[in-house]
Amino acid sequence: MPEVDLPGVTIAYDVFGPPAGEPVVLICGLSQPAGAWQLGLVPALTAAGYRVVTFDTRGVAPSSAPPAPYTVDEMVDDTVGLLDHLGLDRVRLAGYSMGGWVAETLAFRHPERVTAAVFIGSCNVGTSWEKAVTTVERDLARLDPELPPLFQAVETLRYLPNHDLQDDETVDLWLSLIGSLDPWPNPGRLGQFEAALAWSTDVERTQRWPALSVPCLVLSFEHDVDSPPARARQAAEQIPGARFVEVAGASHLGVFTHAEAVADAVVAFYSGAPLAP
Repeated sequence: MPEVDLPGVTIAYDVFGPPAGEPVVLICGLSQPAGAWQLGLVPALTAAGYRVVTFDTRGVAPSSAPPAPYTVDEMVDDTVGLLDHLGLDRVRLAGYSMGGWVAETLAFRHPERVTAAVFIGSCNVGTSWEKAVTTVERDLARLDPELPPLFQAVETLRYLPNHDLQDDETVDLWLSLIGSLDPWPNPGRLGQFEAALAWSTDVERTQRWPALSVPCLVLSFEHDVDSPPARARQAAEQIPGARFVEVAGASHLGVFTHAEAVADAVVAFYSGAPLAP
């Protein structure tokens, strides 16, 4: 993967699709490898004629992991630095989970750089669950113990709907796919959890929604415990002209488990086509 050296961090990135296509930048969620976008959005967007940029956020290999803590604003600066490196003046954005926070902040700070923005499983007032679990994850990263082999897999699986977790076949399938993943090392793990906790407990950032001036889509998932649809809808109502879509049957992992529905909504929004409710 090509890399760009930015102040204090090296960002690994990739570009897909036709060189003359209008650019779309996908921003990863917490701990998400950029390659996971290949499960849905990259193929759909390139098939629609877009040029797609993906990158691993600071703290996730092969990008570098500077000393913790990190902030969402630093990740915005990383994204803008990558845009400058690629010579992209204006882009469409889509961010998932923590990446949605980066996309939201970038759209607020640099509206002149953003044609349209999609916030996936991310746009809401922080919930009590989100604050509690992120505090535990941050504190565990601070202690930095040796983690058991299944830790990373269980961290991911807890985002499935409860009815999926009750089904052995579903759980066993996921474990066969991700059960051998190595635990995410520090300082990247601590750095990103510090950024996530600071965002979840920040009330002032929710007051910026009425000031967002670019076309926005808030995309939520029916069973998302981190970004519940009711709260995502409330946030969308405060963003001028924002669209709202809820993907039925999906949890916080809906960007992967319901990749087709997510891709259909994003491509339709970018093209100006009607959106499913």
